[in-house]
Amino acid sequence: MQATPAPVATQRADILVVDDNPANIELLVAILGSHGYRCRVANSGARALVAAAADVPDLVMLDIAMPGMDGYEVCRQLKAQPATAAVPVIFLSALNGAIDKVQAFGAGGADYIGKPFQIEEVLVRVENQVRIARMQREVGERNTELARLNEELLEATRRLELSNAQLRQLSERDGLTGVANRRLFDGSLLESWSRARQEARTPGLILLDIDHFKEYNDARGHLAGDDCLKRVASALEAEAAASGALVARYGGEEFAVLIDDAQRTDTALLAEALRARVEFEALPHPRSAVAPVVTISVGFAAFAPSAKLEPALLIDAADRALYRAKSDGRNRVRG
Repeated sequence: MQATPAPVATQRADILVVDDNPANIELLVAILGSHGYRCRVANSGARALVAAAADVPDLVMLDIAMPGMDGYEVCRQLKAQPATAAVPVIFLSALNGAIDKVQAFGAGGADYIGKPFQIEEVLVRVENQVRIARMQREVGERNTELARLNEELLEATRRLELSNAQLRQLSERDGLTGVANRRLFDGSLLESWSRARQEARTPGLILLDIDHFKEYNDARGHLAGDDCLKRVASALEAEAAASGALVARYGGEEFAVLIDDAQRTDTALLAEALRARVEFEALPHPRSAVAPVVTISVGFAAFAPSAKLEPALLIDAADRALYRAKSDGRNRVRG
């Protein structure tokens, strides 16, 4: 009975036929070639390994009983090489015992065809192995592509997270001084107030104002005034860093320092340290009525939240203390 042509999916598959018997090779090449397969041949195990390494085939049809290197060893060596490990091997043998087949599959074979060959069996088994190998290869390629796409997605996500973090930082930082802006301060105060109510803590707030800053601008110009604000903000952050307090530009030449727990960080001591740190910077002030250098007036307040107290009351208390510091002659701390 004449065999039906192989489906298009397996046309032009490359098959390496390995057998030391020329008659067997001739028969297999005739069968496979007439059904669209491209065949290469090798008459020994050593030549088969060289041919497979030079041009990886889609399938190897391998005789077991060959002189020098038998089919089992050829198969093991093919499976040991990354380039040919996935190539299916169909063993060819006149030995049809169970032990022979077990040994063939143990060496890495994908299928087993007994001699003498049955054309229909050869074609069906070859067709199946070529299809399976191609499907596995396609799955592998798709998995590789999915892994690449996943890595690209992860990288894009990382870049997006970094951009969002940078945008968030820009949206929460004062554009001139680099310290927290009013938006971040307001949100942090509400969060600190809420945590303090839950954990029975006492938030503290320091408000400070650069003394005679208008006169400084008038005498030195606005560019110098901007630089002064930057220098003062940097000094405040450096002094407040150890306590973990948040330094924010509250508005104009006014800054706020938020203390999460005044029971752990002495608000009065930090307020005085901030005042002294700015004076220590020794930024010349040509028109100050207080000192020849830039100074600040500081007010502070700290109390525990309750059902009747709101964060605005803490701001108001610190603001009134700041007003007293200015009224009492500036360059001083009041609470």
